[in-house]
Amino acid sequence: MNLVKGEAQVVPKQRQSFDPILIPKAVSEAGFTAPEVVVTVDGTLIKGEEFPELNVPGLEHSFMLAGGKQAAVLGKRTDLTGKRVRISGKLHPSHGDALPGLTVENFQVAP
Repeated sequence: MNLVKGEAQVVPKQRQSFDPILIPKAVSEAGFTAPEVVVTVDGTLIKGEEFPELNVPGLEHSFMLAGGKQAAVLGKRTDLTGKRVRISGKLHPSHGDALPGLTVENFQVAP
């Protein structure tokens, strides 16, 4: 945690995970604000209706991958559909029935 920069890094225990969409609520309940939440998530890239999606094991939802400096590049990588990838980007909460979103700032094949 760096209070001067207003940053905190949250890492799950080894062999455990958590749903990153819960981070903004936890930050708010602690009395702070989080104007943006940057996450790195591993999952399987799947073809979505409008945008690619990231299916993350253990979560009840996928992430819609839209926006960010590498989104267009990832969208053209049809060879990665069905493969495990690691995405780093900014988290966007769901709106209505829409999936939570994640920008694609960086991506790579997951180790």
